[in-house]
Amino acid sequence: MTMLVVTLLSVIGGAICCFAGYRIFRVALSVMGGCLGAYLGLLLFRYLSRYNISFMHMEYSELVTVLICAVILGALAFGLYMKALVAVVTLISGWYLYSDSESMGIRLPWNNPIITLGICLLFGLVIGFAVYYLQKWAIIIFTSFIGAKIIASVLVPYLFALISGHQGEMVFKLISGKISGDTELLIELISVLLLTGAGIAVQMSKKDS
Repeated sequence: MTMLVVTLLSVIGGAICCFAGYRIFRVALSVMGGCLGAYLGLLLFRYLSRYNISFMHMEYSELVTVLICAVILGALAFGLYMKALVAVVTLISGWYLYSDSESMGIRLPWNNPIITLGICLLFGLVIGFAVYYLQKWAIIIFTSFIGAKIIASVLVPYLFALISGHQGEMVFKLISGKISGDTELLIELISVLLLTGAGIAVQMSKKDS
């Protein structure tokens, strides 16, 4: 149930970012904040469920935790808007860079994941400032890509889980951002590229009209 709701909300939110991110950037930014909140909620639930907390073992407690965190971070991103722009863009960019490097098995000169995460966040910070200062084209490209990434990162694993009958693996994949298997990875990459291109085209056509 939780994974189905998260998947549906992510696809809807991703579509908003991908195809209308520039026109309603404040809403798109809140969607990104909500996605960060959902990831945080999943991590928080996994951590707290190891302890004897009655709420964490109730039905739908996972869904409630995810939704609360998503709503809080989404509302903060919407309310703070430009003040939150760099932080939200940095975190979501850094997270996806980190998870993609893990998924693709990129070998780095070091083995410390903290260093890798720090470097990814640094790159995310550069992207954040680029979006903040350049705007327009930077916003269109960034929102198209992030929207495509949000859609593909949840939809592709969920469809594969349904086909394979291993829906339980979705929790781990959504938290880590990892795609297991060459086929899934290839399909996600193709999906991201196609959706990003479509998003840029749609947003540019709306911008010019």
